[in-house]
Amino acid sequence: MGMMGRGMMGQGMKGHGATGADGMQPPVVFRIIFALMDADGDGTVSLPEFQVAHERIFKAMDSDKDGKLSFEEMMTFMHRSKSSPPQQ
Repeated sequence: MGMMGRGMMGQGMKGHGATGADGMQPPVVFRIIFALMDADGDGTVSLPEFQVAHERIFKAMDSDKDGKLSFEEMMTFMHRSKSSPPQQ
């Protein structure tokens, strides 16, 4: 079994919603995230694609736009209401 089989989406996370209904396939949300990160549609996520996705998340969290994340900025981002529009 590869790294993914036992890591993020494997047996260790079963009770935490990380696997699909059958316990084998990742839930739809993981497949959507993967598809969004796979910018060129080749079925893999390269390091540059991974970095671009994470840069977007960082910028969304950095509410004061100082290029640094405080713990408060991270917590605010994580707990923001789903109905709240992202800050630009």
